[in-house]
Amino acid sequence: MNKKKMFKISITVIILIVLFYVLFNNYYLITGKIEYVYKKYFQINIKQNLNNNEYSKQENYSYLKINKDTTIKNKEEAKNAIYTFLDAGWDTYTVVCDPDYLTCVNDMKQMVENNTYLTDLSNFVHPFNTFENVNTTFTSTGKITLKRTNRYTKEQIDLINKKVDEIYDNNYDKNKSVKENIKIFHDYIINNTKYDVENTSGVSNLNSSTAYGTLIDGIGICSGYTDAMALFLEKMGVKNYRISSSTHVWNLVFIDNTWYHLDLTWDDPITSDGSNALSEKYFLITTNELKSLNDNEHNFDNNIYIEAK
Repeated sequence: MNKKKMFKISITVIILIVLFYVLFNNYYLITGKIEYVYKKYFQINIKQNLNNNEYSKQENYSYLKINKDTTIKNKEEAKNAIYTFLDAGWDTYTVVCDPDYLTCVNDMKQMVENNTYLTDLSNFVHPFNTFENVNTTFTSTGKITLKRTNRYTKEQIDLINKKVDEIYDNNYDKNKSVKENIKIFHDYIINNTKYDVENTSGVSNLNSSTAYGTLIDGIGICSGYTDAMALFLEKMGVKNYRISSSTHVWNLVFIDNTWYHLDLTWDDPITSDGSNALSEKYFLITTNELKSLNDNEHNFDNNIYIEAK
């Protein structure tokens, strides 16, 4: 073998050794790049059967928007994905993290594990699409699947709907204004509901925290009053959502191009002798009027409930 051929072989061996060394020491970097390219350009779109239920509102607000894409590119889209999932009434929903959104999984985990945060998002959806709990599963490829247990059972929804239809048919007056009809249902709920004074933590043997307790059992706390009123607002076609502080929840209503606060709980005061009382102090009042009452129970987050500013 001549020297020239030996030299070529030596160079080839050296090159192979160098390549092996580079590949060995950069295995995870190289494979990570391959995985990135696959996720970014070749990953097949998620296939899932998604049919919104009849209670999906499909509303966009200043704080929340309906997501049109299942690929999540930033924290805003992650938040909107959860809202879209809740609003649509889906049992499960799968999204995938864009490879450039490095904190996607961690952000989604933090959102879903924060019950207060989830409740704020849920306040914008129809009462029947609210949740009892939300769970998530994550895959190494960045797929995130949301699963939920509904707050209202199908049996409860059927009974509530029958009751709402009955009350609506017997009380709605087509000759009256929207405000006047809202007042009719405001008064009906208050006159037929007792505040559950025993429920101080949101946990009760009764259904007072839901519209079922308010409309079927005649007993409620703020969330029950609010859900019940929201059902009549929805039936009337009035844009609304629930608004809350750290300790209380009430309705926000859009009529005559203005957002108004409507709080049935505080318009149904607890009396010392247990007698019924009906107020309209919190009936369709502006935010300035609400703040002037200075009751320390209606301190909502302006960054979330932007329409109420």
